[in-house]
Amino acid sequence: MTAGSQNHELDPVASGTRDVTGPKVSVIVGSIGYRRLLTTLIRAALPTVRIEEIDPFSQTMRGSGVEFGTGSNVMVLGGIGTESEALSALERLRARDDCPPIIVLVSHDLAGQSELLRAAGAAAIFLKDALSQNALAAAISDLSRGQSIDVAPRRYGQFTLDVDGERIALAIDGYQPLVTMASNEMSHVFLAETLDGSRRVVIKLPLSTPHHDVNIVRKFCERYACLCKLNGRSVVRYLDAGIAGSWPYVVLEHLSAGDLRRRMAAGLTSVSALEILHKLAVALADVHAGGFVHMDVKPENIFFRDDRTLVLIDFNISTPFGGVARSARGDVLGSPFYMSPEQGRGLPVDGRSDLYSAGVILFEMLSGERPFSGENSTQVIFQHLHAEIPLLPKRIRQLQPLVDSLLAKNPDERFADSNALIDALRPHLANLAGNQPANE
Repeated sequence: MTAGSQNHELDPVASGTRDVTGPKVSVIVGSIGYRRLLTTLIRAALPTVRIEEIDPFSQTMRGSGVEFGTGSNVMVLGGIGTESEALSALERLRARDDCPPIIVLVSHDLAGQSELLRAAGAAAIFLKDALSQNALAAAISDLSRGQSIDVAPRRYGQFTLDVDGERIALAIDGYQPLVTMASNEMSHVFLAETLDGSRRVVIKLPLSTPHHDVNIVRKFCERYACLCKLNGRSVVRYLDAGIAGSWPYVVLEHLSAGDLRRRMAAGLTSVSALEILHKLAVALADVHAGGFVHMDVKPENIFFRDDRTLVLIDFNISTPFGGVARSARGDVLGSPFYMSPEQGRGLPVDGRSDLYSAGVILFEMLSGERPFSGENSTQVIFQHLHAEIPLLPKRIRQLQPLVDSLLAKNPDERFADSNALIDALRPHLANLAGNQPANE
C-alpha cells in the first residue's frame, strides 16, 4: 500500500476522509452476520464512506436489468471458498464496462492463489477469517483514489486458545502474542506486540460473539460503533479490529500504568478517592452520552493511561439504555460485588446503574472494604437488594450523603446522571483539599 496509508488506527483524518461524501463501497457477502460486521469495521475506519450491502443470493433486491454495485468506487467480494467460485465471480463482474476495483476475501485454502486471482482481475486479496480493519480500510481508500496496492504478502501471528475444550489457532494480521492476560467463556485477552516488536498492545477476542449469530453481532456492532466515536478520550483506545476465525477481535492500547485495584492496594487518601470518582464520572458521562451503560464498572476495569488520565476498559456486556445484561441462558451478567440492584434483578438499566457501581467503588476506596459481601454471588446480590447502606468511618462521615445518593436501592433516588454527580463532587473536593491532614 502507499506510504500514506500504512495504519489508520481508526483516525478519519489519517484515512483521508475529511470530505463530507466519501467513496461508495459495495459489500457483497452472503452471510448477513459477517456482512454486518464487515460493514461496521469499514465505517469505523472510514466514517464518510457510503456502503451498499448486497446479499449475492437475493433474487428480490433489484428490478429487472439493474446490476448491483452500480456507481461503486470499490467492491468487496466475500464468501469465496473455492478457486472456481473466485474465478467465476471475477469473470462475471469484470465483464461489466463500469466494474470498479474488486477486493476479494478468500479462505485460507486460496491464500496461495494470489497471482491467479490477480490475473483474473482482483485488485487486492485478503483472508476472510484473518482480516484487519486497518488494512482493509487502507486498500479501500487507496483504490477509490486510483492508487496502486502493495502486492507484498501480509504477515500474520498465530494465537492459540481453548474454545469449548478444543485447542485452536487463529491468525491475526500484523501482531504476535506474548502472553495470555485473561481467559473465560466470554473472551480471551492477549498481551501482544507488532511483528517488528515496536509496540505492545492488548488483543481481545469476544468468544461470546461468533459472527454467524446475527443478533449477537448486531449488539457487538452497536457497541463498537459507539466506542470508536469516543476513541482517545476516557475510553481505551481502539487501534485496530478485525475478524479472526469465527469471531471479531479488537486491538487496544496497552495501559502500562495499571488499574485502580493496584492503587487501592497501595492506599488512597480521601482527596485521591474523590478525584478518581470525579474522573470516573467524566468517563461515564462520555459513555452514557452515546446511549450505553457499561454494566461492569469495577476497579479491575478502571485503568490509567498515565499518572492522571483514567480510562475505562471491557465493554463486553455493555448495553443500550433500557437493555438488560443476560446471557443466552438467561443468567445475569456482571460482577456481583459491584452490581446495581436493578442489574441483579435482570431489569432494564440506564446510566444510574453505573453510578451505583461507582458508589460501591467510592465506599471501598474510602473505607478499605466493600459495602456488601457474602459467601456466594446470590448472597452478595441479596445484600445489594435489601441490606442497609453501611456507614463510613467517623473521620470521613461527612461524605456519607454522597455514598447514600450513589447506593440508593431505587434508581430514582440516585443522582440523575453523571453530570449531576460531577456537580455534587466539586464542593467536597474543595473542602477536603483545604482540610486534609498532613499525614492522610
